[in-house]
Amino acid sequence: MKTYLSILAITAAAFAAQVQAADTDPLATAAQSALTTQLGAKAKDMTVTVSQGVAELHGFAQQPRDVELARYVVSQVPGVTTAHSSGVHTWTTTNSDH
Repeated sequence: MKTYLSILAITAAAFAAQVQAADTDPLATAAQSALTTQLGAKAKDMTVTVSQGVAELHGFAQQPRDVELARYVVSQVPGVTTAHSSGVHTWTTTNSDH
């Protein structure tokens, strides 16, 4: 259990650092704004970081199509040369009542 909590804490710290970086980089801010404007609530659990024109999406999405759309929206922001979404995970649910 302690190992799980340690991993969770490290992941949360890394996520917070990504959000802070997105807040200070004008291009990342523009990409995050475009994402939020175009996807609305579908983007609430996603963040964007940008380094040398390469945008990285992070967080969670409801559907794989939301990930594709987010990557497209971010790729259209002026100054973004490419967008990657390998840091976005889709929510999954399981129903053990079968």
